[in-house]
Amino acid sequence: MPRPDDTHEPLLHAAFLGSGSSGNATAITDGTTTLLLDCGFSARECARRLERAGIPATSVAGILLTHEHRDHTIGVEVFARRHGVPVFATDGTLRATGLGARVTDPRVMRSHETQRIGTLEVMPFRTSHDAEEPVGFRFESSCGTRLGIATDTGTLTVETEEALSGCELIGIECNHDTAMLDNGPYPYFLKARIRSERGHLSNADAADAIVRLAGPSLRCVFALHVSRTNNTSDLAEKTVRERLVAAGIDVPVKAARQDSVCTSGEAALTGV
Repeated sequence: MPRPDDTHEPLLHAAFLGSGSSGNATAITDGTTTLLLDCGFSARECARRLERAGIPATSVAGILLTHEHRDHTIGVEVFARRHGVPVFATDGTLRATGLGARVTDPRVMRSHETQRIGTLEVMPFRTSHDAEEPVGFRFESSCGTRLGIATDTGTLTVETEEALSGCELIGIECNHDTAMLDNGPYPYFLKARIRSERGHLSNADAADAIVRLAGPSLRCVFALHVSRTNNTSDLAEKTVRERLVAAGIDVPVKAARQDSVCTSGEAALTGV
């Protein structure tokens, strides 16, 4: 990873190192610049998962944070210090984590403002979650291919829809199946939080969004943050795939797992 490309155009490739309530981290690379989106495992575990994806931890050029919850940030401070990389986050996330005062090179990002990090254009966009200033991210390679990731959001904001529209690869939260959540063991207050606009997207919510946002360039969809209690990876994949097929959209759908590395592999993006 990334795979060879005879045209020598930059690839845009994602390696989901783990996704779920026990830890989240994703590596984004075009073969030249590698960024780590969240670091919700220990620095050592995150490095181990990067190696399993074929990415040296020493190649990471920066860490980007979606929000402050520990399943996205627990390894950030140590990883950033150990590998000497900057940490990019909104002002609210830096304040909520305290990382603004604890890491050597904190850098503030503002929603809907694009900046270049190495060879990648990176744009954060507002999401809707019970956090201080949560965001998703869109990445664009120098050849114009786009990858959008929106997780930990109870609804899709206007900014989210604009950012994901036209992406070749989309990673979107598929946290729960509504029937499993309703009939499951969680207490009422927690079910209400998950269902709320500042909670998490259901499989059906995500599927409807992809149908609405999919353009002709869409190559692959990844289901993220799948609940172990209120969902299954197979059900998330099936729900999204069936909605897409019914809408005449034929693209692979893959659920990122909590305990294993999931890469875009053969769905890696090349320039159009």
